[in-house]
Amino acid sequence: MSQTKTAVVSIANEKIVNGEQKGLSPEYQTERSECRSEDNKESRLKGKNEFDFWIPDKEVAKNYGLPVKYFIPEWDDRVDPDYNFIADEPVMGRDPYTHDLYAHEIYGMSNYDGVLISKVTIEESQTKREKVSSMSVHDFIRFSDGPIMGDCGAFSYIKQPEPPYQTVEILDYYEKMGFDYGVSIDHLIVGDIALDPDERKRRFNITRDNANEFYSLWNKGGYKFKPIGVAQGWDPQSFCESVACLVDMGYERIALGSLARAPSKVIIEILKEVREVIPDYLKVHLFGVARLDLLPAFRRLGMTSFDSASYLRSAWLNSNGKNYFTLDGSHYSAIRVPPTDGRTVKKMVEQGRGSMELFKILEGEALKALRRYDKGLAALDETLEKVLAYDRLIGGDRGRHAEMYRRTLEEQPWKSCGCKICEDVGIEVIIFRRNNRNRRRGFHNTYVFYKLFQEICK
Repeated sequence: MSQTKTAVVSIANEKIVNGEQKGLSPEYQTERSECRSEDNKESRLKGKNEFDFWIPDKEVAKNYGLPVKYFIPEWDDRVDPDYNFIADEPVMGRDPYTHDLYAHEIYGMSNYDGVLISKVTIEESQTKREKVSSMSVHDFIRFSDGPIMGDCGAFSYIKQPEPPYQTVEILDYYEKMGFDYGVSIDHLIVGDIALDPDERKRRFNITRDNANEFYSLWNKGGYKFKPIGVAQGWDPQSFCESVACLVDMGYERIALGSLARAPSKVIIEILKEVREVIPDYLKVHLFGVARLDLLPAFRRLGMTSFDSASYLRSAWLNSNGKNYFTLDGSHYSAIRVPPTDGRTVKKMVEQGRGSMELFKILEGEALKALRRYDKGLAALDETLEKVLAYDRLIGGDRGRHAEMYRRTLEEQPWKSCGCKICEDVGIEVIIFRRNNRNRRRGFHNTYVFYKLFQEICK
């Protein structure tokens, strides 16, 4: 199969190609470098099947050397700063939009260079829409440390024949909301769409024409935000054509879409082609992809900014022992202690799989044991047995939990972390239980990711 055809099939079917996993491809699934250089941060990176991800000097993009930025997508990721972990209660009657804190407020600094906010997230509730409309996006998320980028959230209308927005509407929206960067209206080319020659070309043209109109009207309208044109495609050549069109239109900032679920090899092949038409001034954003091991290659191929929430989301979405990350590259399983007033336990009680009284007893013993262990008042084996007793009652595919939990408890990574969250809440950060623990763990993961990102990009 040719490289071009591989790219088409991979983007279309999101299948396993060259050993890489189907799905969102979080950073921790990216293949690790087999050859690292202590003297050169941009070390030689190789994939599992000898695909060479290192980009030699003669193939480096003309814009290489421009500053590199990381944007975090915004999805109402906040926590109650006064949450009562012992009683498992938030502050009653609080307004979460004003009382709860974002990661940059907890840390007193930003673990990202900017924020990406999709229109669909602002419109998901009338309350949120009204609050944001009454102020700027910077004021709403209380973020002043960097730029905020806005896009239309193309995944939300991927099944519609046309994007549900008009260019003038989106231009005025970005300006009114106080965005620093505004992305043109695009239409995704993924899944079966990428296999349909007529439909993929139609969406390619929609995206291109919208970008052309977007830049033209922005140029005439005196808008304050900076425009970003989106490139869509289905193989290296179509992406290259799309980027070339955006450059010809006059864009100084562009973004590549539809690649968040593509395997690493496919992305590299596309970027190698795109590199040919990137001028030295062009800033290029890669939507949904910020794989740490590939950052050196991405940079050398002309990428200057990225967004991803994989490290944040893995705190509660990963079930393979990768919920908590450390600066040395290690990862640990969070310890699951489901609340008895949650859906899982209530359903089990309804099914007659245990009494609520028994669930509450074992839940309480597990939490008490973990907190005593954190204070040095309980032994490892005793603590682990209390946790596993509740774990066994919950059931499911939990046989491997004993080994993962033992490692987490033995090494106690939260004690050596030193970040604001780990210092403040201790072992609560490693307990898999509700938003106020899980998101704090996600904030910690983002802190770790950003430290590693900055080190790689030096």
